[in-house]
Amino acid sequence: MVHNYQSTHSQKRNDSNVLFGISDTLQGENVREVRRLRRSIAELEEELEERRIRAVEVVTKNWQREERYSKLITKRNRLRVQVEDLEIG
Repeated sequence: MVHNYQSTHSQKRNDSNVLFGISDTLQGENVREVRRLRRSIAELEEELEERRIRAVEVVTKNWQREERYSKLITKRNRLRVQVEDLEIG
């Protein structure tokens, strides 16, 4: 024997309320997850900016060191030429 069950209006309303409750719970969890992910993104962006600044500082220091080295080489070479000129002259 097959029973043909029909939901009453109050059962449908209760089922709907349950679904809305589940939906609200999921949305609340999504909101929390979005907040958590945004915090993680902000922290990563901050770390990336700090690393970028440090990288620029390192490149700048290396460039300055290279410039100083180049000037010292040039000065040394001029002095050697001067010494050679004095020894010959």
